[in-house]
Amino acid sequence: MTQMIPMFRLPRAGALALAFACAWQPAHALETTLTAKYNARLSYLPINFATGKLTATLPESGRYSLDFGAQGIGFAMSGKAVGTVVPDGLSPVSSAIDTLDSSEKRSIRLALSRGRVRRDVVTPPVPYRRDRVPITDEHRVNVTDPISALVMPVSVKGAPLDAGNCRRTLRIFEGTERFNIQLSYLRTERVKTPVGYEGQAIVCRASYRAVAGHRAVQGVRDMEANQTMEAWLVPVEGSGMLVPWKISMGTKIGTMVIEASEFTARTVGTAQANVVDGFELRKSR
Repeated sequence: MTQMIPMFRLPRAGALALAFACAWQPAHALETTLTAKYNARLSYLPINFATGKLTATLPESGRYSLDFGAQGIGFAMSGKAVGTVVPDGLSPVSSAIDTLDSSEKRSIRLALSRGRVRRDVVTPPVPYRRDRVPITDEHRVNVTDPISALVMPVSVKGAPLDAGNCRRTLRIFEGTERFNIQLSYLRTERVKTPVGYEGQAIVCRASYRAVAGHRAVQGVRDMEANQTMEAWLVPVEGSGMLVPWKISMGTKIGTMVIEASEFTARTVGTAQANVVDGFELRKSR
């Protein structure tokens, strides 16, 4: 990206002249839109108990937007995250999640900057329990939100299906909890979605570790000990990102499988706006 001359080194007239010169040569970039639809089921049953949809707008650089929604038997969820695409992935700025089940309705709002949670509001607040591990300021640093965590940058340059892309730890702050998801490589599989993607997927083992906000109960210990969790990642063409195609996990009532029924990506060229000293001078698509 072209480096702009700092405004304090130019007189106002010179800055405006430079701005109009730049306006004649807009910077072109690529922007990818992903639509992924998912079905959730238990492996031994032929019917789905939930459906979900992820819509992502992923530019080469600049602002990204993610929308996620899911609904099923006895629950519904919607969420949105926005932020900036940076060289090493996504840097969220805000995240909103709303959940509804048979017992309660909850909203979570996060404001972040450079991996630090600046503000978090949970409505209604999580009730006090003596065995709940408290969340402190140190748990709000170097984290991402749970929606942005669904989109992972390709960590091995030019090789989205390299085993090395599984070697990562997602440090997630969800508002009520802080936890890690550690990924490691298992194998590579060929997959085919009814609509959209057909090709290779890297299959990563996923391990859950509670950090804060959770209760010290047997259910959490069982999750941490679960060695059956897998995330099947596929590349989003044109974006340099990986997104889950399938997630599976063994439970006491069978293996839960969340699998894409549609996975389509469209990449277009855009002309970015030229902005100088806070004024937008040109914007076209």
